[in-house]
Amino acid sequence: MTKQVKLKMNNRQLQQGITLIDLVLTISILSLLLGTALPAFDELLDKNKVNAQLMQLRSTLQLARKIAITEREKVTVCPTSDNLNCSSDWSQGYMAFIDHNEDRHFNNTDQLAYSHQIRDEHLQVKWRAFGVRSSFQWHETGITNHQNGTFYLCFKEKPKLSRALIITKAGRIRISKDTDGDEIHEGANDKNLNCN
Repeated sequence: MTKQVKLKMNNRQLQQGITLIDLVLTISILSLLLGTALPAFDELLDKNKVNAQLMQLRSTLQLARKIAITEREKVTVCPTSDNLNCSSDWSQGYMAFIDHNEDRHFNNTDQLAYSHQIRDEHLQVKWRAFGVRSSFQWHETGITNHQNGTFYLCFKEKPKLSRALIITKAGRIRISKDTDGDEIHEGANDKNLNCN
């Protein structure tokens, strides 16, 4: 009788392992799940990057407008790569400053209000406007300095992730939307955003 008990115990111990077929099947299922989930996860991360930069730019523009109104001075927002000089590439970063001499260039008489560096080579930022296109400026009344236009935030090779901030001369800032359901946002002209 004791031999049978030992035999049953040995069979239980043998059955606690994983067979090669179980292991291969589990790895195959995991590979399929990861193969479908990772591209969707990458797109979600890219979408969040664009949205975060969009909200950052919107906050900067709103802050600059508030400073212009409260300080009763013109505030300029311009592209910069070093937080010291205005440049021509919005994709590297931007800064907002109280422009005491109203020349749209940051110099020693001006007061820096905020700066932001963009460190994503896949993101492209453009400012298209009537009037001056190298910078953006708020009057002390809270309206733009005769500028209405659009900031485009484009994610390279993924046009459906592109977003825009549309600014009216009166100072209203709105975010682009996809109104026709084709997964691409439209700009102020109700056409799909085009970053070229």
